[in-house]
Amino acid sequence: MWQVSNKLWIITTLPMFLVGVGMIVYGLMVSPEALTDDGYPLNTFLYVMGACFIVFPILGASIVYYYYKRINDRETFLLNEGIKGEAEILSREQTGTYINDQPQVKFNLLITTPMETYELEHKEIVNLLDMGSIPVGSKIPVMVNPDNPKDIILVYNQ
Repeated sequence: MWQVSNKLWIITTLPMFLVGVGMIVYGLMVSPEALTDDGYPLNTFLYVMGACFIVFPILGASIVYYYYKRINDRETFLLNEGIKGEAEILSREQTGTYINDQPQVKFNLLITTPMETYELEHKEIVNLLDMGSIPVGSKIPVMVNPDNPKDIILVYNQ
């Protein structure tokens, strides 16, 4: 599961927030006649830039937070409410994509649940150290979404 320290959120957003507040305060202190090099009012420029320094980091952090929350909610749902099954690896191959130096692997799986058996193509980022423990022909525990049988999570590393 993805988890980000609360300190990281503070370290990344607080300085930008403080710069934004500083720009707005400085905009209040600037003479209304002061102009930028382009001829626009300096105080308006500082208000707009200050608002951007406040809004965009908070908006960006919120988007990242909710993105990873959605991933974690899916994984939690599948682990708690999913149908237990077994996946036999029919084939596996690397896709050529690497995320944090970990390869994405395309698996062709034969999923067996108490209700049905079906083939499924599934892509997943796999730890290089786990590659040896998931050879072709091996069987891996899997959790299947009861509403969407194509939505699975492999539980080989737990």
